[in-house]
Amino acid sequence: MKNLATMFFTYCFLLISITANAQETIIVRKQLPLNAQKLIKTNFSDKTIDYIIADKELISTDYSVKFTDGSEIDFNSNGIWTEIDCKRNAIPSKLVKPSIANYVNKKFPNTQIEKIEKSVLKRQEIKLSNGLELEFNSKGEFVKID
Repeated sequence: MKNLATMFFTYCFLLISITANAQETIIVRKQLPLNAQKLIKTNFSDKTIDYIIADKELISTDYSVKFTDGSEIDFNSNGIWTEIDCKRNAIPSKLVKPSIANYVNKKFPNTQIEKIEKSVLKRQEIKLSNGLELEFNSKGEFVKID
């Protein structure tokens, strides 16, 4: 039993040490994964990048791109967006599933999607300009208002 407790505490210490080694560094656009570079060039070419942070974890690197207008895009290690927050501006329509865009246009015609986030279960959460937060399943079907 004493040996088991020692192993447990060793494991916890190792896990904490590894987590503490996570590093955030400032990088340039060319250092982003190609998918991220393409998304920015295609959908945000009119915006100026303020800075890009690479967050290196044990087995992956996440990226956060901040624009001078306050907008921000988070990418996973493959360069796939996980969150886009345009603050008070609309998310480019090409980045929103058509079924989600259609639902929002039908139910909330005087609003725009300002933030969109992909969750672990492939659900998408959006924030509208009127403050409402909506959740959609992986097929883009409405689930609930948060």
